[in-house]
Amino acid sequence: MKLILFFIDGFGIGEKNPQINPIEASNSPNIHFLMEREIMIPTDVSLDVEGIPQSATGQTALFTGINASKILGHHLNGYPSPTLRKILLEHSIFKRLKDLGFTVTNANMYNKKYLDSLDKTRLTMASCSTVATIAASIPFRTVEDMQNYNAVYQDITNHILIDMGYDVPLREPEEAAEILLKISRSYDFTFFEYFQTDITGHKQDFNKAVKIIELLDRFIGRLVRDLNREDTLLMITSDHGNVEDMSVSTHTKNKVPTFLIGNRAKEMAGRIKTILDITPAILWYFAEV
Repeated sequence: MKLILFFIDGFGIGEKNPQINPIEASNSPNIHFLMEREIMIPTDVSLDVEGIPQSATGQTALFTGINASKILGHHLNGYPSPTLRKILLEHSIFKRLKDLGFTVTNANMYNKKYLDSLDKTRLTMASCSTVATIAASIPFRTVEDMQNYNAVYQDITNHILIDMGYDVPLREPEEAAEILLKISRSYDFTFFEYFQTDITGHKQDFNKAVKIIELLDRFIGRLVRDLNREDTLLMITSDHGNVEDMSVSTHTKNKVPTFLIGNRAKEMAGRIKTILDITPAILWYFAEV
């Protein structure tokens, strides 16, 4: 059995109002099909702590099953603090699955500038997913992997990389989805992260938000179409809301969707109520292997 965890930063369940919600204003039939016809669990992100949910604590909770906000006593945005890095290094889902003997990978390509900026000792500028990956000693995919059709960049199409001067192909969302699926066939657990939703939500750029939702829709549509539902579960989730409400520049308190498509989706559905349940649910999924 295989599992693909597709993490979309800042993607909540918003009002059905196309004036403020670009998901409703966009041409996104695949996302709407998932919302209406597949398993979608409205997933709580509050972590039982007052205030607006934030990335560092939300992602730590999602990737470990440990209530990071409760431990800190507040929600924390940006990069994980020393306390959160310790939690990620000891308990990340990447490390736990690898320690159990499963093969794990991060399908994202990391650009050289980012990798060079990492303080390998303190990891002060490392994102939660980066720390979670390091915890399992997983090699980062680089530009060479991208050129060999063996990585997907965080913007899916490579526009950002090309603008940075990298010699990489411009890709359609469907092609990027096929590459992610190809990668997943060689591993038990495959992770992919997309965070342009969160960046665009903070900027309140409604027109761009519509475009990235439509790009995501094409990417998700191909993933779902070509997924081997007999042996693979596709899990799509988020850490907090943002892009679904462009009337504010902050994160939202909205629940996020957790989509489950494919193998054992119905069995897993009852195990998820909050983002704290994501890691335990994944461990349960592999427990019978």
